[in-house]
Amino acid sequence: MGSGLSREFFQGDNTLRPNRPPLSGDEGLQALFRAEQIDQYQKQVSESAINRKARADYTYMPAVHSVKRTVPNKDDSQPWPSGQVVWMDPTAEGGLPHTRAPNYICIPYTYDEKQLANTLLHERVHVSQRLHPKAWEKLLAATWDMRPWVGNLPDSIRTRRRINPDLTPAPLFIWKNEYVVLGVFKDESKPVLAEIDLVWWMPKNQTLLKEAPPGWKEFFGTIPAGEHPYEISAYLVAAAPKGNKAYDALKSRLGDLPTSEV
Repeated sequence: MGSGLSREFFQGDNTLRPNRPPLSGDEGLQALFRAEQIDQYQKQVSESAINRKARADYTYMPAVHSVKRTVPNKDDSQPWPSGQVVWMDPTAEGGLPHTRAPNYICIPYTYDEKQLANTLLHERVHVSQRLHPKAWEKLLAATWDMRPWVGNLPDSIRTRRRINPDLTPAPLFIWKNEYVVLGVFKDESKPVLAEIDLVWWMPKNQTLLKEAPPGWKEFFGTIPAGEHPYEISAYLVAAAPKGNKAYDALKSRLGDLPTSEV
């Protein structure tokens, strides 16, 4: 994580965070079936024309055969759950690692070994967000002035949003009670999963900003996939950028998060 915090800094019982062997084949299928019963991610994709189109050439399945790769152990000096890795077909989600409910970390079985440890850290932050959403809501309110937003997007924006498995079923968040950050596909006619634009919806005056609002970049920096505070926080924890105001505020309160797998 790069913050230099000690094991004693965090709450909880690390014995509740076991290292589990990765899944593939039939076990992987069972895991994805369980995930779908909880988060209905694939159902949401099937009901969105632009998201179906972006995934038309991909196969959302675990690796068919048993995969013998291991994964790096978690660092018990950090609060992140272990999660349960599922080795995926290389085309699943366009090769983008992601999480599914309740604690699955889905990664292509061909994923670059040099990037694996850092990617697992990013995804374990997402598992924490899935397991402890109320703690994360409290943390984001205290450190970033971000809170869940309960309004409705206009259809013209909602239908352009990229559905992100890491954010299912997380709510949208509003920053300073003014701005709701979103990720929309760059090209509606030829949507590509890895190509999104960040936009900011202003509910009070029903305005969509295509450029970051005042103070956003100064606080958060530039995060290309920062379509949601969950993605921003996972990126910052994995990158640990020096001098980033959002990261400095966040890491000072990481000890407020539970560390358990439940």
